[in-house]
Amino acid sequence: MIKIHPAPKRKPDWLKIKLKTTENYNDMKSLMDTYQLNTVCEEAKCPNIYECWDNRTATVMILGDVCTRACGFCSVKTGKPNVVDNNEPSRVSELVQKLNLRHVVITSVDRDDLKDDYGAQIWMETINLIKDKSPNCTVEVLTPDFRGYKPALKKVFSSKPHIFSHNIECVERISKEVRVQSNWQRSLDVLKFSVDNNMSTKTGIMVGLGETDEEVFSTMEEIYNIGVKIFNIGQYLQPTNKNLSVQRFVDPTVFKKYETFGYNLGFDVVESGPLVRSSYHADKQARAFGLDC
Repeated sequence: MIKIHPAPKRKPDWLKIKLKTTENYNDMKSLMDTYQLNTVCEEAKCPNIYECWDNRTATVMILGDVCTRACGFCSVKTGKPNVVDNNEPSRVSELVQKLNLRHVVITSVDRDDLKDDYGAQIWMETINLIKDKSPNCTVEVLTPDFRGYKPALKKVFSSKPHIFSHNIECVERISKEVRVQSNWQRSLDVLKFSVDNNMSTKTGIMVGLGETDEEVFSTMEEIYNIGVKIFNIGQYLQPTNKNLSVQRFVDPTVFKKYETFGYNLGFDVVESGPLVRSSYHADKQARAFGLDC
């Protein structure tokens, strides 16, 4: 059983980062406020926000800032979401155009309350508008599982994002505790359905939640055999004392072993390191994967 309590010890030196606000950071903060948009960078308390925003990159979170699920690792608010904002896709596309981005990552909260398509229509409209207004920008989507509803997934696929990503988040053995309202097999099915629909497919996991290295290697092999091409691995960091505790801090040398194992398996891109997150260096991953508009 994974217990919820404060992290057991101080963070090692390799996880210490400089919290530095710069002109670019402040400009990005202002733009998000101006366009009334949410970012997973802020809502999930990402440790890389200062670096990414200084580089004028961010992961925009659509469909509001309240999630219908309550995953043990996540600090995004949970509860009853607000009414869908039908103007949100337009504002997101305007922001992407304003920043003149080469690559953008879009994610969202889970919207299990939207029984018709779990928010897929807004996803499709957002992607289409970005591609229309910024044809030189590659679009990566990090989606929820849409409860495995294939018509919703097909709606997202129809807008042809350059990369489709859905995170399995952790190894199977601890999945029910880490992602209480989600389902390991359903996430695998989403990834397989993406591959079967000829999408460039990506996923990732966190370590430090109670898994073993052997389980990490086994998970990577299972994901590779599905046909996923890009795999991310990062250290889980407890965002608040209400979230799951850190069970171990994985040494950077072990992350290097994960990376080597992944490339030996045949993944096209493996991003493995203590501070790696789903969209960390996503623009570089896209170029390494050979994507360009």
